[in-house]
Amino acid sequence: MERPAYRVRRARRQDRAALEPLVGRTLTPRERRGLRRLLADLRAEVYVAAGPDETLLGVVSITYHRSLVRGGGTALVEALRVDGDASQVREHLLHVAERRARERDCRRVAVWADADDALRTGLIARGYRGSELLVGALDVTDPCGVVTDRLRERQDG
Repeated sequence: MERPAYRVRRARRQDRAALEPLVGRTLTPRERRGLRRLLADLRAEVYVAAGPDETLLGVVSITYHRSLVRGGGTALVEALRVDGDASQVREHLLHVAERRARERDCRRVAVWADADDALRTGLIARGYRGSELLVGALDVTDPCGVVTDRLRERQDG
């Protein structure tokens, strides 16, 4: 088997600027501080696929949660992004996330797939399925409210 032309390693503070293009947008100063904290958080791991010249080809961000109701842990893959259509890199990073989840005694892996159809298709082929997890967007201007699309439409209309 041929070795890939990249290596997967733990992200470092020095990678912060190179991670922005993989995220797909310019981070705000607040988001940059959040990224710095994420890289130092013991409940999270960020791995990157780096080419021979250390150019970042992909990133996977994993956070770990313990459940009172479900028992055991859950690994949440919050970001699985690659440069272009690098499906081999995406597969490798997902494999790394699943391996790390097993090593940390997680019983489940949840993946935040956004609108990435290729990622969704690949996850379904691997046996991933929809679950009972519902997600609401918090309105950061209202510390007590959860803003849903329907509520947002009422506010806008």
